[in-house]
Amino acid sequence: MVKQLKIVIVGTGNVAYHIAESFQSKSNTRLIQVFNHRNSKEAKLFSKKFGCELATNYTSINHSADVYIIAVKDNAIVEVVKNLASVNIKGIVVHTSGSMDMKILQPASPNIGVYYPLQTFYIGAEIDWQNTPVLIEGNSKKTLTALIQLGSQVSGLIKKVDSQKRLQIHLAAVFACNFTNALYVSAYELIEKNLGKKDTALLLPIMQHSFQKLEKVHPKNAQTGPAMRHDHTVMKKHLTLLKSNKQFTDVYKTLSALIISQHSK
Repeated sequence: MVKQLKIVIVGTGNVAYHIAESFQSKSNTRLIQVFNHRNSKEAKLFSKKFGCELATNYTSINHSADVYIIAVKDNAIVEVVKNLASVNIKGIVVHTSGSMDMKILQPASPNIGVYYPLQTFYIGAEIDWQNTPVLIEGNSKKTLTALIQLGSQVSGLIKKVDSQKRLQIHLAAVFACNFTNALYVSAYELIEKNLGKKDTALLLPIMQHSFQKLEKVHPKNAQTGPAMRHDHTVMKKHLTLLKSNKQFTDVYKTLSALIISQHSK
């Protein structure tokens, strides 16, 4: 019989919320406590939602947990680790960051690792956990085994990745998700300014299809548009429309140059 893993989550933000949600109704995992440095309304709601104890002082952190998941902003992890160092934790301490090295956790416990879901989290998101990759790292075979057990409860895509490769994957994800979303924001702004807010719906079919076709072909083979065709007449018309917005103009020129270079090889 597989041992049930008892879990403590440090943090109550979007990542912490969705990770906690992923463990709900899983027989081999149990969230026993959540830590937040303030006894805030949000922290209380988090505790109530997931039926776990709320700790607001590091001295109150449960010592019997198997895994402690630090799900806070990257620039707060070091401070959390500093405070956990005095708690004398024996369980596995992991963070959920794509860009932070596993070694920063060493003061917190002799057993450390990384539990990084390769996903974008926001309020109201419905996460398809079964198809969300969870990248793991551990400082021992025993730690890796436990994290594989933990991740396998929620995802069918568990991959062992060291800190350097994880950083490369995180960089690629920023291009694939964060940068493309910023372009969606710009596209909406152009429609809202020149047509109307309700007309942004006109973009949804092409946005959806642009993603769906990637399931069938490589992005390079899926590229279309004036830069791909070297249609400088159309590109000139677009730049004329953008002449009052230097930032949009620079982005248009830079991305057009990128597309041209990608297809001149």
